[in-house]
Amino acid sequence: MKKFAVLILCSLISSLLKSQCLNADSLIATNITHINAQANWAPAPNAHHYLIHYREVGTSNWSNLGNIDSTMTSRNIPQLQQLTTYEWQIKTFCDSTNQPNSGWSYSDTFTTSAFIPSQFNPSILPIIANSTCGQNTAFSIIAQQLQNEPDISTSVFYSNKGQFEMNKISNGDTLGNASYSSPAISFSSLLVLDFKLGPNYAKIDMIDSLGDVVGFFVIENLSSGIKVTTIGPNDGNNYTNGYVSQINFTDLFVNPSEEGPIIFTADINSETGDTLQKIDSSIVISCPQTGIKKPDKETKLITILDLLGKEAKKSSNKILLYIYSDGTIEKRLYIKN
Repeated sequence: MKKFAVLILCSLISSLLKSQCLNADSLIATNITHINAQANWAPAPNAHHYLIHYREVGTSNWSNLGNIDSTMTSRNIPQLQQLTTYEWQIKTFCDSTNQPNSGWSYSDTFTTSAFIPSQFNPSILPIIANSTCGQNTAFSIIAQQLQNEPDISTSVFYSNKGQFEMNKISNGDTLGNASYSSPAISFSSLLVLDFKLGPNYAKIDMIDSLGDVVGFFVIENLSSGIKVTTIGPNDGNNYTNGYVSQINFTDLFVNPSEEGPIIFTADINSETGDTLQKIDSSIVISCPQTGIKKPDKETKLITILDLLGKEAKKSSNKILLYIYSDGTIEKRLYIKN
């Protein structure tokens, strides 16, 4: 009889717990900056999804954060003001109808930090896969900024040598890919030719996996070298959370036909009025030796010696050493029948 009573009691407790829709617990904010904070909680039993709202302490209006499923135990609270105290609460829903819910939890509070801007000093790095003169090569541009640097408003990236092979591309062609990674968001996209204006100007769209345009830039061929022009997106503030972005062209860049470094220059402007120029000459083009000695106009014959080291005149059927001003020595044998 006692065993039966215990079973009934456990069943009643289980039914009561299900009907009550208990809330999440152990609320705490971490990773607090001047603009963001991470809300954390211990999961509720039988949760289907959650809703968070937050506000400045002492104000009446709340902002909501939804789309929080039952597997999540943290959520970023964005777009905050520096040196401001906020409170936040969480509500648990126990099915998709939003009817059984826990009501709002107790409040957790936190205060954002002061904003200290970093120096505007983005890095722009060009990379090519093949440094052989005159050949097509994969070509990448990597840009990076640290947290709290002013956002880039515009950048113009150009070289003193090389060309984009635009005569072989058509509207809609995929020319490579791009990636972007920051603490808040990461995505990848394809580089798709939107249109060309003649053989030296093209607009490139960045298309994400959903087919949406997430950005664009312009490429050009100059009389000597290339040019890439970008405009930074307006994200509602003038400072970055830090990121690494990369644009990768597939065999679109053609190396110059002569040896030596390619000088890449980036003229960069910030949303707060900073200007910066970055110059890179780390890419050096080389041309394979053909085995044929190219004439050097500066090289002069100094003297002719025989095998004993004595000065000699040009003669037949005799091995002679020709000494040149650049230090090279040629062994010659003229045969006369």
